[in-house]
Amino acid sequence: MIKEKRQARRQPLRYTAWVAVTAEQRLGCVVSDISDTGARIDVQDSTTIPDHFVLLLSSNGAARRFCRVVWRKPTQMGVKFERSLADAANATLAPKADADADVPAPDAAAAPAIVEPAKTE
Repeated sequence: MIKEKRQARRQPLRYTAWVAVTAEQRLGCVVSDISDTGARIDVQDSTTIPDHFVLLLSSNGAARRFCRVVWRKPTQMGVKFERSLADAANATLAPKADADADVPAPDAAAAPAIVEPAKTE
């Protein structure tokens, strides 16, 4: 019998979501199962998805998870959620226009283009 290596129990479901490859490019996908720590995602071609990306669970991007691919098959991927739910809720896909914010210019070669909001006190 194969030993279960997952830290959290997965719940099966069929949920439409989007992979944010860059701030401008989104690819449709289906979340097949999910847990507190990761998910299995069905995609058309897993080779087009980078090793790190943002999984958008709502069309407006309000619900999202930062993901790292841990395994791939031609049309499926297993991902680990890299950040806590609180961190994911506070992040944005693009920087806000704020002259006082200390946000570095995004690196064009980096994917995905994710910028964390400036922390205020």
